[in-house]
Amino acid sequence: MILLLSKELLLQKLFIPSLEKKIKVKTMKKVILKTVRVIPRLDVKGPNVVKGIQLEGLRVVGKPAELAKKYYEQGADEILYMDIVASLYERNNLSNVVQEAISLGVFVPMTVGGGVRSLEDIQKLLNAGADKVAINTAATRNPGLIIQASQRFGAQCIVGSVEAKKVGDKKWEAYIDNGREKTGLDAVEWAQKLVQLGAGELLITSVDKDGYQKGYDLELLQEISSKVSVPVIASGGAGSSDDIVGCAAQTQCDGISMGSILHYNKTTITEIKQKLDGAGISFGRNRVLESDLNLPKSIKKKISIIDYGVGNIMSVISAFRRVGSEVQVISTPQEILQAESLVLPGVGAFGEGMKNLNERGLVEAIHKYVAGNKPLLGICLGAQLLLSRSEEFGVHNGLNIIPGKVVKFKDPKEVNESGYRVPQIQWNSLIPKGVSKSWTNTILQAIPANTKMYFIHSYYLAPDTDSVVLATANYGGQEFCAVVQKGKVYGCQFHPEKSGQAGLSIINLFAGM
Repeated sequence: MILLLSKELLLQKLFIPSLEKKIKVKTMKKVILKTVRVIPRLDVKGPNVVKGIQLEGLRVVGKPAELAKKYYEQGADEILYMDIVASLYERNNLSNVVQEAISLGVFVPMTVGGGVRSLEDIQKLLNAGADKVAINTAATRNPGLIIQASQRFGAQCIVGSVEAKKVGDKKWEAYIDNGREKTGLDAVEWAQKLVQLGAGELLITSVDKDGYQKGYDLELLQEISSKVSVPVIASGGAGSSDDIVGCAAQTQCDGISMGSILHYNKTTITEIKQKLDGAGISFGRNRVLESDLNLPKSIKKKISIIDYGVGNIMSVISAFRRVGSEVQVISTPQEILQAESLVLPGVGAFGEGMKNLNERGLVEAIHKYVAGNKPLLGICLGAQLLLSRSEEFGVHNGLNIIPGKVVKFKDPKEVNESGYRVPQIQWNSLIPKGVSKSWTNTILQAIPANTKMYFIHSYYLAPDTDSVVLATANYGGQEFCAVVQKGKVYGCQFHPEKSGQAGLSIINLFAGM
């Protein structure tokens, strides 16, 4: 997307000084300064979304699923749910909340936090449909949980949550239990430690600023975002769309969350994105309506979704039902062989995925199914498992349905590009492979040009031959395979079920193959 950079905003010095020097302000110039994700934050207590000041004095502002649907329809790039009393009462209430939002048709990523204490808690939330899990209190008490979680579920699923209070000049202390308890940890150092342990993203909440609607703690956010190599989400303090633009421009944050200004109808996601657009800052999702898509009418096949213990299959189930498919969840070799149309989803690490397939005796059945020339769709980890091998946490053999390997993005130290982080947690455009490559009669044929899909990964598909590459994407100057196709076997490195209406068009077309 190409945006116009406003001379007026430049003169107001909203932008990063090093970038400002490179831009001439005599005339309007087409330039993109950076890209951020716009993320509504929903603080949940029991059945309600609440909002207070400095995480206290809570006031009910709505129902979690209903507000998520409202913000999704306005164009939110993600939804952030935080159970703010979960650690206090040693429970997590958000599995049902996530499932309800999905059932209402919220097809963007969801990050969930509060009361997460174990690998089992993480698995439960991912099974319910969450894409990422934020961990705060448990990480300070058991840092090894971050290591174990990133190795089992993949770093991209694990968000290190830091609640910070200022204690001196460029000094902040990390708090837990929703800003109630001191840890004695330096917040900046702790954020860096979380990344070293394996967190693939950070959520930084300024307790001092939260709820006051007077702007973000830009000093805190820049101090942390400039010192880590993973994406950072800013939280706490938005009072206007200008505050969001200022945070995007003056820090290296990759996502910006906001609560009060949305809940109290001071602005909308649409207006926020318009302000970002005018400031030369790109954002995540393009709002695509069903009427924008050229979807052929077809008879939907019965979809069989493999449950092999890794992944948020609830979102996949809901997406196929939304396009009119009958769906069944299967987990045995016999069910795979009898399937009409098969989906292999997945969130997590490659080795864990293959281990689960092998332990359930599903590998041979998948090969026999594919040999029958029947449709198969791999999603994210499921797409990676189609290849021969992976380099994630050691070398692991894959299904070898499509010859190739799964490799890691270059380290940020090797890439001289502002905003480049690993994992890639970003909405990114698909590019047809080759000048004359056509998407006609494929699962991509209804997608408008430059439509973005939701990617969340550190590793990507690298087939042995370009002949199976249907679409690529570009990140940090690295062109990588985004969609692979071999006959009726497809693999999407991104999540179509989390990519809004455009992603649902892929689900729709596959269901009619």
